[in-house]
Amino acid sequence: MSGRAILTTAFARYPRNSAGVTWAFLQWALGFRSLGWDTWLVEELPASACIDAAGKRTTPDRAVNASYWRKAIAEFGWCGKATLFQEGEREEWEELRAYAREADLLLNISGVLRRRSLLDLPKRRIYLDLDPVFTSIWARQYGCDLGLAGHDVFVTVGLRMDQEDVRAPNLGVPWLTTLPPVVLDSWTALPGGGKSWTTVTHWRAYPEVRWGQWVFTNKAPEWERVLALPRLVDVPFRIACDLAEEEIAERFRAAGWEIVSSSDITTDWKQYRAFLNDSRGEFSVVKGGYRISNCGWFSDRSACYLSLGKPVVLQETGWSTRLRPPCGLHPFSSIDEAARAIERVESHYAEEAAGARAFAEEALDARKVIGRLLGRL
Repeated sequence: MSGRAILTTAFARYPRNSAGVTWAFLQWALGFRSLGWDTWLVEELPASACIDAAGKRTTPDRAVNASYWRKAIAEFGWCGKATLFQEGEREEWEELRAYAREADLLLNISGVLRRRSLLDLPKRRIYLDLDPVFTSIWARQYGCDLGLAGHDVFVTVGLRMDQEDVRAPNLGVPWLTTLPPVVLDSWTALPGGGKSWTTVTHWRAYPEVRWGQWVFTNKAPEWERVLALPRLVDVPFRIACDLAEEEIAERFRAAGWEIVSSSDITTDWKQYRAFLNDSRGEFSVVKGGYRISNCGWFSDRSACYLSLGKPVVLQETGWSTRLRPPCGLHPFSSIDEAARAIERVESHYAEEAAGARAFAEEALDARKVIGRLLGRL
């Protein structure tokens, strides 16, 4: 199956320190294109997102956002079929409008595209939620407009969001669940490889939210739960994170963690890929809200590690009820389980690394992920 598709991006909205976010969107666009789809990329840039080269808020005429957009579009080969709507700028999108009238679908990732004049044109409008549970709470509990209106299909990377026991408000939409895709050709291991177990992470990102009797936290409390891990297993751990609280960073360093700045790593996608490739494997916690809700969220960053042939030990969110390969990918719910999983990987590393890539090829290949999703529409 192939046709015409419009897909949203976040190139311009997040021009710095956001390689991971960029790839979360880009994997879908490249995946559709690899399946033979004619694709058009669209992004809306609000004036509030405009920043200068130092990352400070500025006016649109002084911003680096549009230049970053043009660079990304050229690098990935979408010149001529990509539109950036800039707040306050004159809009010329007659060609896109004509394309949209003939489009088979629009994939609106995280609801970043809001204009109904475009949303209403394609035959099918798909909302793809990358932040399950939090999206539901913000929309239902806090009344935030997350761009859900105007869509007729709702897809989520929360692998258990279709189950009644998930702790999240019911938005009254039938969720189709999907794994995050990875473009294998772009994420094949390069020569080399490091000795450290790594991840790229944030500490808080945004404040915790509440719903019912539960508090849905960010990653900070989850990292605290594994503080002593380097003392349980004899492997080095390296976290790329811009952690503002130096006292927290020092406490983790004293416990055996290496903390490095993520700014340089996450500004350019090649540097981001090189950091992941120069790893023994990935060890990572998740947002506490994902764990508490049991929503089955699975990491698009972990998908990249796996595709590079790097084993992954990832905190449980319920994802292991749907995914349990024999090797290469392991869940944990406690610090002791994390230690045992890492020891298991280290004791059979070559087999685990091969299993990581094999799982990516079987379950995460963008062509297969998108093909399976399209087959369910």
